[in-house]
Amino acid sequence: MKARNLAIFISLVCGSTAYSFAQVNCLVSNKLVCEVPTTSTTVAAAAIGAQNAQSNATIQSLSAAVNSSIGTQLTQLPVPSASVGTVSLQASGNPFGVPFDNMGPILTDRPDTVGKHRLFVGFSYQHFNFNAINGINLDALPVGYSISQPSQADPTDTQTIFGSEVGDVTFYLDQYVGVLTYGLTRTTDVTVVVPANNVTLNVTTSNFQTYLYDSKSGQYSNESQPNKSIPTSGSASGIGDVTVRVKQMLMGQEGRRPAVSVDGDIRFPSGDALNYLGSGAWGFNLSGLFEYRWKVSPHAKIGYQWNSDSQLVNIFQAPNAQLPGGVQYAAGADYRVFRQLTLAADVLGSQFVNSKVLQPEALTLAPAPPTGIAPTSLPSVVAQTNTYTTANFSVGAKYHPTRHFLFYGNVLIPINNVGLRSDPVPLAGIAFIP
Repeated sequence: MKARNLAIFISLVCGSTAYSFAQVNCLVSNKLVCEVPTTSTTVAAAAIGAQNAQSNATIQSLSAAVNSSIGTQLTQLPVPSASVGTVSLQASGNPFGVPFDNMGPILTDRPDTVGKHRLFVGFSYQHFNFNAINGINLDALPVGYSISQPSQADPTDTQTIFGSEVGDVTFYLDQYVGVLTYGLTRTTDVTVVVPANNVTLNVTTSNFQTYLYDSKSGQYSNESQPNKSIPTSGSASGIGDVTVRVKQMLMGQEGRRPAVSVDGDIRFPSGDALNYLGSGAWGFNLSGLFEYRWKVSPHAKIGYQWNSDSQLVNIFQAPNAQLPGGVQYAAGADYRVFRQLTLAADVLGSQFVNSKVLQPEALTLAPAPPTGIAPTSLPSVVAQTNTYTTANFSVGAKYHPTRHFLFYGNVLIPINNVGLRSDPVPLAGIAFIP
């Protein structure tokens, strides 16, 4: 296959995801997981029949970095708290206690439980517009590759193809979350969180740079198509990963100002991971929560997230690699403006241990081409293993106009640019308290 036609073939196959993996058959599948990881490296290897170990390793590492970043992000999407201020505090000289009217934080939990045989039912919506992965802008994601093979005309003549292209990726996630909490006892409650996700993924591949080096002639030829672009798009909707949480209050039920509790989560892999609706992994989280009940009430949460193996880490084989997890924390305060209105602010962090990440790395053409024939290097990325922690700032308000209804709104703002990063995330929700 001539290199000039190879660039067209790469983009067309990449756009239609017509390549068959070991476990995810992208030749016949329309799963979103096929759209981004099917890089030009993968398709180029298929197109020219390169089956060397170096090509396969590059293919798998790039796929793992993209998909594990998405998968880990899906395990850490924050959901609204399922508790409101219904505590009567002890006060000297007041036998009836003092009501604690702070309605608590929005995107992190607090030690208070809903009360024996009481219900909390909430529904919220938040919109994510992911714009970067590991500091690399998704609207300019470079992918480079180099593959060598014998010439069809002369098996003793080795031809090396150096190529690069740029992907303009838009990745939207609309999440609708239902929360149901029931108080088993005065100090124990159970929460079920059911997300419904709508994912939209659009990719425009362009700026195809392709250079062919012929070892026998010792010359380069320029086969680039800089003005060519191939758009692709896909979407999926469905239930995400359902979480069941049990919270046990250890201190504060007797009306003291300090309160402490522990909670444990189990996340079920109920979402379609190959359409980015879920993580594809079981999840387990154990956390400790603290607050000091006052008009300005500081609160904190720290926990650890464990995940099982996920198909998203490597779509080329059956799930055999663990989805990264790590320490989770949140710290902030909520402020009672008046009885019906509470303002809340938090810093939330999530650690990902030994996660696959993408790093910029130039692809060097060797031997060095003559000036004016080809550049000495092409833009690309390389997959590495690293541990990082995402940090976000959350600010919002809760409004409790009537006895049974609670309204809340919030904005989640990224602080650092690691992992899969989003624009500021708006949230709106309503809760019913029988």
